[in-house]
Amino acid sequence: MAEALPNPKPTALSGPELLKDASWFDANWPLISTLLCPVAFVLPFVLCQLPGRAAIRNPYVLGWLTIAFYLCHQTEEHGYDLRGWRYAFVPDFNHGTGAWLFKECEKIGHRTCPADPRMATYINVVTVWGGFTFCMLCAHHLGGRYAYAGFCNWGMSVINALTGHLIPWMLVGYNPGAFQSIFMCLFGIYALSRVGKFFAWTCIVHGLAFHGVPLAVAKLFAPDAPKES
Repeated sequence: MAEALPNPKPTALSGPELLKDASWFDANWPLISTLLCPVAFVLPFVLCQLPGRAAIRNPYVLGWLTIAFYLCHQTEEHGYDLRGWRYAFVPDFNHGTGAWLFKECEKIGHRTCPADPRMATYINVVTVWGGFTFCMLCAHHLGGRYAYAGFCNWGMSVINALTGHLIPWMLVGYNPGAFQSIFMCLFGIYALSRVGKFFAWTCIVHGLAFHGVPLAVAKLFAPDAPKES
């Protein structure tokens, strides 16, 4: 039986080293999120043209703000974290949670298992830039009860903040994205408090399923990957 590959603790150089073989977009989309973040915070209030208190209670404004908070979250996760480390989340995840969830990485190698820059791009850009935005465009188009569609995104954001960052921070120490998660979690709870309990809990269940189902599918059906050289 082959000897398990080592799983060294990430350093400030781990992220940049991982990005050496990545495409320009895979390496720089977090910086684009940083540039888009201020616009995403201001634009919903400009477009709704409501006074302050009415705007912050408006379902469309609250829905669009999910994108703003998550762009800010991506900045700390994948841009530069509180330590000034570049692209720190993927190495941190592979070293900790990823290694715990996917024991196969002991044979494959922890550098790009279970996550790599391309996977991080797909998850963050497709889900947040694409999915969250498309959700809100549909909410505006359909109107009525669909105005609250963006609250499902808040359920996902709250679960991500709690289970992916804040609880691990309390248990094992700081992780990239943890500080911003405080604000995303608190505002997400405020947003969900604006709707009925049943719908709020439905959004939370959606958040759990969003994170749990892909992990379960990957665990059950992903093919074996070759060992790193």
